[in-house]
Amino acid sequence: MRRVLLLSLLLAGVLGGLVATPVASAAPAPAAGERWALIVGVDRFQGGTRPNYGAVNDAADVRQALLKAGWADDHIKVLTDGGATAGAIRAGLQWLVDRSSPNGMSVFHYSGHVKQVGSTEYLWPHDNAFIPDTELAGKLRQLKGQAWVDISGCEAAGFDEGISAPNRLFTASSRANEKSYEIPDMRQSVFTLLLVEQGLVNGSGDANGDRKVSIQEAFAYAAARAPQFTAGQAQGPQHPVIAGWDGTPLYLDAVAGAPVTPVAKARSCFLFICL
Repeated sequence: MRRVLLLSLLLAGVLGGLVATPVASAAPAPAAGERWALIVGVDRFQGGTRPNYGAVNDAADVRQALLKAGWADDHIKVLTDGGATAGAIRAGLQWLVDRSSPNGMSVFHYSGHVKQVGSTEYLWPHDNAFIPDTELAGKLRQLKGQAWVDISGCEAAGFDEGISAPNRLFTASSRANEKSYEIPDMRQSVFTLLLVEQGLVNGSGDANGDRKVSIQEAFAYAAARAPQFTAGQAQGPQHPVIAGWDGTPLYLDAVAGAPVTPVAKARSCFLFICL
């Protein structure tokens, strides 16, 4: 990863004039007992692989967002560092597929290194045993019901090998030819900080002021800000990508669009590196 300096920016206020247009109706919300999630975040690796700084905290942020939305703790599987081997991730994916149902909702989140060879992207587990995009996509296409698949890593959009569909929303931290960045001092990635912590949990993604935040609203909040936050990087800025779903808002809550309670957090200048 390459270290680069970024000019001081504040998450709150600097880009506050950017807004998104919400969609009018919402998809039916699955019952709490029919919602399952697999969350993967890898900072530490075997051998000499360079560590990340924010992937484990990204995983914690996503878990917090799900718990706040009413998801059962024992329906959320979190794999981090030594627990996120290739075997454990594959087993976790099967666990998620097995529990998915036509009337349920599944979430898969990955934050960490990505290896790109030609047109193929690979998840980078703790044991350096890479998982190719086609294998990941093939497993996630088996999910029944609603699904949100979120990838935070370099070249993240390249993992959409048929994942996006009318019943599956796919979000990625950067295009398939772009790097994604994290903030070592804050132990978070730029994208998950904006999308999950700020957009969903803190409610900053509420574009129309109704105190309800869909995943699409939170994404619009992150997508408008991530390129400007990373504009000065030597490898170029990151542009988040969204694909799939049926055009209606998708909410994490058991009751679609439950009100959010903002939590103010101060932010200052950042040192950025590539994921």
